[in-house]
Amino acid sequence: MELTSSTYTTLAGNLALVSFTVAEIFTTVFAYLARDWLKLKWFNSGFCALTLFYLYFVPESPYWLFNQKKFSQLETCLRKIATTNGRADIEWFPSFEELIKSLPVTQENAKHVTKKTRTNRRILVRLSTSGCIGFITMLLYIKISYGLAAMDSTLNPYWNIILGAVVEAIGYVSASILMITRLGRKFSLLFYALLTSLCVIVIPFVKQTHPLVTVIVSQIGKLTISGAVSVSWIYVPELFPTSMRGFANAVLVVFGRFGAILAPIIDAALGDRYIQITFYVYGALALAIVGLLFILPETRNRSFDSHHEDHDNSIASNTYTNEIIIENSTDDAPTH
Repeated sequence: MELTSSTYTTLAGNLALVSFTVAEIFTTVFAYLARDWLKLKWFNSGFCALTLFYLYFVPESPYWLFNQKKFSQLETCLRKIATTNGRADIEWFPSFEELIKSLPVTQENAKHVTKKTRTNRRILVRLSTSGCIGFITMLLYIKISYGLAAMDSTLNPYWNIILGAVVEAIGYVSASILMITRLGRKFSLLFYALLTSLCVIVIPFVKQTHPLVTVIVSQIGKLTISGAVSVSWIYVPELFPTSMRGFANAVLVVFGRFGAILAPIIDAALGDRYIQITFYVYGALALAIVGLLFILPETRNRSFDSHHEDHDNSIASNTYTNEIIIENSTDDAPTH
């Protein structure tokens, strides 16, 4: 997402997630045709190997180069982006030169140290909150997906996975649309968390008597939790400055993996006798996301480096100029 401006952030992030569901369908179809786990393993490994060639064509993040003051590499990167998008030098290079000349000289003083301490505390709170959001969203995602996969008697398992992937893609697309409305990132995530909680709480009431209704509610739940995952993957990186963004993403993913690992273990350990309790617990956890969101700001229409609370006005102005340069290096589009 750092390879583009804030105009395309939502599109870039969700395009990757939708591509994941396409690969999920593709792998399921191949698994049905091959019926051999070893062939499937080599098939998946071959596609993973293709990413090595992909990385050769991916430039370094302009935001990271700017943050590290690697201006010669930044100029080369922006020139390459502009050339690819058919933009003339006059459309972006004057702003780039102005940006470099206007960079302030940072002086360490007591006021700066105090502000830095406050910033560190704010970042620590956001990191903790992001970790909790990652843990809960992936816990719920795997809980719902694991439950759908276990419904073999209701629907063919291959069709179950394909249907789930289609529903998941719809969730990602709906999140992409919702995030660019007046709801923004914060309230979109709140909306999906509330709907997921409702679906998870309803499932135990219809599971035994209405199998088809259970599948429908579960698929709706998968749509809403997929939307929540999509929003969190866009929202969390926008909460942090460039210097902390990679670590923040790592926190989100690592805690998410813990949730993904824990969900099937809990279901297997409790068995059918106590499994209904988990639905109420998970429903409460989904509501916990709603509470956590009230301590986070909205980030819609903000550049990756537009953290005004973390910078002086002059620095904020410079990072805004950096956003304009990247914007001018790409094609025009509505702000996302």
